[in-house]
Amino acid sequence: MKRFSVFALLFALIFGLLATWLGPKFITYWYQPPVAAGAASAFHCTEAVEWALGKLVLTQVVGSIFGLLVGIVLAALLRPKVAPPSSPPKAA
Repeated sequence: MKRFSVFALLFALIFGLLATWLGPKFITYWYQPPVAAGAASAFHCTEAVEWALGKLVLTQVVGSIFGLLVGIVLAALLRPKVAPPSSPPKAA
């Protein structure tokens, strides 16, 4: 059980960090902010910032959950095989 916990938390952390690093790049690639940006809205950017941070947090949560699941699967696949108990030697 300890191996599952360590793998799950380690991969959740790794994927969470990857989501933090790659999230803004994916958000700007896939989405257009719902409010206009530029000089006209330079002083009224609260809506755009709230929208972008909401998407970033969602990306981080999804990345962490995906990493958690990957860690659990890898821990299950890499666990050592348990040998069947051997019978004690018979006394002659």
